[in-house]
Amino acid sequence: MLELLSKIVGPHRAVSVYAFLQTRGLAIAAALGLVLVAGGLLYFSPDADHEHEAFLTVPVLSATPINGDLRQGVIASVRLPDGSATSITSTEAPISTTVGETACIEKRVFVESGEPRYRFKLPHHCAAN
Repeated sequence: MLELLSKIVGPHRAVSVYAFLQTRGLAIAAALGLVLVAGGLLYFSPDADHEHEAFLTVPVLSATPINGDLRQGVIASVRLPDGSATSITSTEAPISTTVGETACIEKRVFVESGEPRYRFKLPHHCAAN
């Protein structure tokens, strides 16, 4: 490698460049790789536009506080209007504390695929419907 560097940068600088690559080359390569991976994920990720469809009041099948504390959030299984069940997580304390026998959820639908997504909302959103 030292011979290749001496041909590229000259014999006097080759030793300095070689020592630099030996001490900091791995860290620079790792940082560059991380930037490339993150950039690739952002560039190739699909633009997932979604639209609000409805606010729904659904029965809660089970609810588990995150770390045993509702202020940390809640993971709950709910029964959807079509009869299927899904699990929804909320890490917002004001919303997590409202999950009881029933919960207010927002149904959002991806524009391109039509796939629904659900998230907990405050009960006053469902009361308006």
